[in-house]
Amino acid sequence: MRKLLLVSLLVFAGACSVENDSIPSEEIKEVNAMTMVDGCSVYDLKLGQDGIIRFRNFYDYLEVTVTNVGNTSMNAVSIHFTKDSNDFPRTGKGDLNTSKFTYSENVNKGVNEVTLRFEFSELGVAVGDDLFITAAAEFGSGKNKRVIFVQDEELVGTSFYFTYHVEKFLYYAGTDQVREIYLSDAQAVPSWDEVRKLYANMLDPGVPKKAGVYSPSIWDIIYDFNDPNRETKIDDYTTTYTLGTGECSDSVELTLRVVPDPL
Repeated sequence: MRKLLLVSLLVFAGACSVENDSIPSEEIKEVNAMTMVDGCSVYDLKLGQDGIIRFRNFYDYLEVTVTNVGNTSMNAVSIHFTKDSNDFPRTGKGDLNTSKFTYSENVNKGVNEVTLRFEFSELGVAVGDDLFITAAAEFGSGKNKRVIFVQDEELVGTSFYFTYHVEKFLYYAGTDQVREIYLSDAQAVPSWDEVRKLYANMLDPGVPKKAGVYSPSIWDIIYDFNDPNRETKIDDYTTTYTLGTGECSDSVELTLRVVPDPL
């Protein structure tokens, strides 16, 4: 069960930025924040009453979403990934140094949600690896500016990391594809199942061909192609193929391009 997560609030007197601050810290301790969402592992952490940060991996990248749910502005976000729990950036005094984190950037004024994408190759990880992650965000302005660092209720230090296990993404739908077909060949396709096979055979190798959902449906595409009000059947017929549901899903666009017969 997901733990209730609290935070330590580091209040700074000046107009400081996360990019320039170091966060005092005692021993870094581990937090387990993993839950299951739509069949996939998702790591959720709270930034006090002001924000929520979510981590989850897709086929070859890690997605991080930071959402401001409070009444104060979100100014900056800092996140660090490492495969060595002793390798969090620190200042000469031993404090965590957010300016040296893997990611440390300001947030544009008025933006309440930031979604970031980190490629596995960029992080130097592969499926099956463990990552150690820590994160902080800056909220407010002037004397009320503060850096909020996620922290578990059982810990007394001012920072922590959690272990993120990079799992195989079960619902990878592959890459967008376009296939050309001559008009006479398209008109000769004998059945719904043969039309479905035309699209299914465009999927990348290894992608399940019968487990996904087509939108528009194969019937919708057939009706569109045979619509008597169409000026021409020469056109792109695109459907989105989706594997999985909700947040644990992936989609790909498949386009059957009907072209004129050769002269």
